[in-house]
Amino acid sequence: MGSVELVLGVIGAVATVIGTGIQVRDRFPRRRRTPVAPPTVEPPADSGGAYDAFVSYAAADARTALALATRLRAEGLRVFLAEWIGPGLVEALEKETALRTSANGLLVFSGTTMNDAAIRDEYAALLQRVHSGGRRFIPVLVDDVELPPFAEIRRPVDLRNPDSASYDQNLTALVRAIRPRSDAT
Repeated sequence: MGSVELVLGVIGAVATVIGTGIQVRDRFPRRRRTPVAPPTVEPPADSGGAYDAFVSYAAADARTALALATRLRAEGLRVFLAEWIGPGLVEALEKETALRTSANGLLVFSGTTMNDAAIRDEYAALLQRVHSGGRRFIPVLVDDVELPPFAEIRRPVDLRNPDSASYDQNLTALVRAIRPRSDAT
């Protein structure tokens, strides 16, 4: 009996230390990477409420996603990026609305993408939109990674080399793919 109580006491102490560590960790600000540009709030979508593209990304890829979304907006596309959600809005509701009203879903794939539970949910929702509404899902490679099976069967856009001619060509192809038909030239 003594050794069982000792083991339970040690397990309880370890759990207490871990719980205290988590509480203390949450009180300190986390180090963040400097964004490419200062975060801006995305203007509301047009009166139809639709976006041309919903950009999904893991927190570790925020800088890359911001650069991509900024370039797409510079091409005149209406882009949803979670970082652009305005103050006072509920992030989950804004994401859900944007996902429902976006013509295309882009998922930035890096080494950390599928380790993020929220991104796995967005991945599933993007795939559901493809099957239920004829929307397009486009994997965007930013690292050398193996894509999950349902992303792998789609032709990805390779944006792994930002300062190359192939990056610009692939970005141009992405813009053409997601530009609304009435805007195509």
